[in-house]
Amino acid sequence: MSCAARILTSSIARSSTLQFAPKRVATSLRYRGKSTLDASKVKKATATATGEASTASSSAAKPATDASSDSVPIGKTVAAMTLAITTVMGVAAVAEVATSQSVPTFDPKKERFDQSSFIGRFSKMILACDPFLMTYSDETARAYKEMVDDYENLLKNLPNGVTEQEMSRKLWEAQRISSAALHPDTGDTIPLPFRMSG
Repeated sequence: MSCAARILTSSIARSSTLQFAPKRVATSLRYRGKSTLDASKVKKATATATGEASTASSSAAKPATDASSDSVPIGKTVAAMTLAITTVMGVAAVAEVATSQSVPTFDPKKERFDQSSFIGRFSKMILACDPFLMTYSDETARAYKEMVDDYENLLKNLPNGVTEQEMSRKLWEAQRISSAALHPDTGDTIPLPFRMSG
């Protein structure tokens, strides 16, 4: 195959409109330093390329019609979303229960989990992304915020039958809920979908 035919074939194959202009190709070939162009070679390349282009366009049109008849699998999408949300909620519950025995004394300026270990960072993030955080009302979040603000008094004056570790766990949970539901600077309620952003 001649150089002109290869150029024509490759340019037509790459063309999205699949249109051919022999004069434009001939001009571009002359511009590239190929001033001798045999008209019969251009016609032969045009016929070959046009045949390949029409075959390519008919095969390209067929999958497009098949794709338009496909529908979005709503049922599978909802099932996958439900499974993902349930998985995160389950892992968050397991992380909460698994770390409940090793809760440090509450201090709002510190972290509940050791951030130097993977398990500590994972536990912090999985609890921050817990979808269950969307179930707390504005009033509940504000009550938890008041509890966190009054943490020193609660730790000094423990209710009967409540240990310091249990109170610290309740305070850590109250901080998690209130920080997810209330903006830290303004105190405004954070819209539900953004409460899981960590």
